[in-house]
Amino acid sequence: MFFKNYRESIFIKDHIKCRHIIVGNYSYYSGYYHGKTFEECVMYLDDLDNHRADHETDRLIIGSFCSIATGVKFMMGGTQGHNYNWIAAYPLDCFDEDFDGYKTVPPKGHKRKGDTVIGNDVWIGAEALIMPGVKIADGAVIAARAVVTKNVDPYEIWGGNPARLIKKRFSDKEIEKLLQVRWWNWDLETLKRNLNDLRSADVEALWKKFQEGAL
Repeated sequence: MFFKNYRESIFIKDHIKCRHIIVGNYSYYSGYYHGKTFEECVMYLDDLDNHRADHETDRLIIGSFCSIATGVKFMMGGTQGHNYNWIAAYPLDCFDEDFDGYKTVPPKGHKRKGDTVIGNDVWIGAEALIMPGVKIADGAVIAARAVVTKNVDPYEIWGGNPARLIKKRFSDKEIEKLLQVRWWNWDLETLKRNLNDLRSADVEALWKKFQEGAL
């Protein structure tokens, strides 16, 4: 299914084959300018097709209604054998006499970063880089070419290299209310009835309808 248009953007969920990538409803990828599928944006350094069942792999989990621009990269797979706390950051496993190309064991320097989790209604700008294990909360915005190395809280705007907080989209009280409304969980008919409220900056008006059960 295609999202018309933004250069024939795709709903990601309909095009995922990798079992380590989980995507919610209506999240789309606009990859026209880089000519890549969304899965090519997810940089697993392991060979996932031949991945050992007993070797856990970090997942990429994306919520619903996310907007992901062209050229975004998700760096996955932890340190992959590089441990900068050791004297040698180089993956010296290859010099062990029993080295088998990591066919049976992960690299000695490997340290899992944990799942990378993108919330709901997150907008990630063109060519941003999301590092392993990062959590980006609901409603956040990541600027183009940002390098995100830390967790991002709800409705924050981050940019730069390394990415830092620029500002919040709404006040703390408004953010608290929006996280209770959780519009991305509505059924499609409820969403359609409230399009005008969602396409405004009037959080209080939406909150009032929510409190009154008038959505």
